[in-house]
Amino acid sequence: MSALSEAIAGRPPTAGLDAVSPLHGLRRGSIRTVDLVAQSVAAVAPAGVLLAQTSGLVSRAGSFAFFDLLLTATIVVLVALSMSIFARRISAAGGIYTFVTRGLGPLLGMVAGAAMALGYAAISIDTLRSGVRRITSLIDPTGGDGALPAVLVLLGGAVITLVIALGARMSTRIMLVIEAIAVSAILIVSVAVFASTGWNLSPLVPDLSHVPPITSFAGGIGIAVVAFVGFESGAALGPESRRPLSSVPRALVWTACALAAVYLFGVAAQLSAMPAAGQEGTLLADAAYLSGASWVEPTIDIVIAASWVACTLACTNALVRLVFSMAREGVLPRLLGATSRRFASPHIAAVAIGAILTFGTLVRLWGGRESLYADVIGIATSMGFILAYLLVSAAACAYLLRLREFSFREAWPALVATVALAGVVATEVAGIGSSRVALWVFAALVAGLALAHVVRCRYGPATVRVGVYDTPVASDALRADQPWPR
Repeated sequence: MSALSEAIAGRPPTAGLDAVSPLHGLRRGSIRTVDLVAQSVAAVAPAGVLLAQTSGLVSRAGSFAFFDLLLTATIVVLVALSMSIFARRISAAGGIYTFVTRGLGPLLGMVAGAAMALGYAAISIDTLRSGVRRITSLIDPTGGDGALPAVLVLLGGAVITLVIALGARMSTRIMLVIEAIAVSAILIVSVAVFASTGWNLSPLVPDLSHVPPITSFAGGIGIAVVAFVGFESGAALGPESRRPLSSVPRALVWTACALAAVYLFGVAAQLSAMPAAGQEGTLLADAAYLSGASWVEPTIDIVIAASWVACTLACTNALVRLVFSMAREGVLPRLLGATSRRFASPHIAAVAIGAILTFGTLVRLWGGRESLYADVIGIATSMGFILAYLLVSAAACAYLLRLREFSFREAWPALVATVALAGVVATEVAGIGSSRVALWVFAALVAGLALAHVVRCRYGPATVRVGVYDTPVASDALRADQPWPR
């Protein structure tokens, strides 16, 4: 036996390692990088955004819409690089919540966590409702008697809960199939629109004689940032992925860049069709109808419906992991941190969150558009994520300083993203307008949850821990009774 083999056989292998990880119960190494990308892309729902929600950007920024989107995509990539600073060092089911907690402490960590929780819940409710409306119109173009949408909401909530409870691999593979089809459909529709306009690229060039005011330009960036929200959700599945310290950073950057490319191509097609449509706020879907093909309209409706449902699944999945992480810390009831022995999934949290979101969707369905509840959901879908992105970018710099690993070469994306997002937040708050009451409600919820969290950490039970992440355990170490790998 060589000296090296003797040293390995005689060393105490588990010194300093716990028997279990704080996130034990999740199945390590069960998903690949492509699954993380599928989770992130589904949470963004690019098909639904491009085909149904880009008119606001075009109307706000005019001929500068493409440039606005390009600048926004750059900011989002910088946020992805900022998150990668954490993701290369720790693997956390709490995602941004855990990252901000490690960088800026429990108070701002809970601000980010509460903002993300409200954001994920709001998007899940809104997209499930939108998906149900699309499906209802496909089944019964007259709109039905009102019972069909409610039944579809209940059915959709149950199926989404079941899929999440069956494990991360099941949910991500379903999202991968849906989003592969949806993104392909986006590209096909965009090509069809370009073909119908003779590949007219002149509207992409900003008209310098009609420069929009700085508020409209900044507001366009705020609208465009919302189109990317959810791209970070793949980080929540890091503890269940293979080689998470490399796969999660890769998935974050790949997702941001891929979404930017798809959005830029889709918006370019929309701008190309503007002269033919005769209006500035033309949706890509409306522009596609100009091609005259009979298959376009039903295909677009199916793609949008599938994309919204996949978005609901992805955001609910990320929210379940966030709740699971908080439960393991002792912030939420411990029961929500339980995992299924068979499927290695946070099944209790999945059932609880699924029930809450299903009920919330029914309230949204019956409450109509003109309600404070609808306004709060609208605020949470944008401000919740923008605030969290700002905090995680700032936290990245603080985290590097705390580790004494700060270097401008690694930290510059976080520094630039922090400054840019601070401007976006200020612009968004200033331009809220009629939804100011909803903004105050959202701010009160976030502040209340953050203060309650700090009080619990200081004066609550000693079992409360913050910022937990997956760690090596004794069974990961090379033991004397294990054969030397050949």
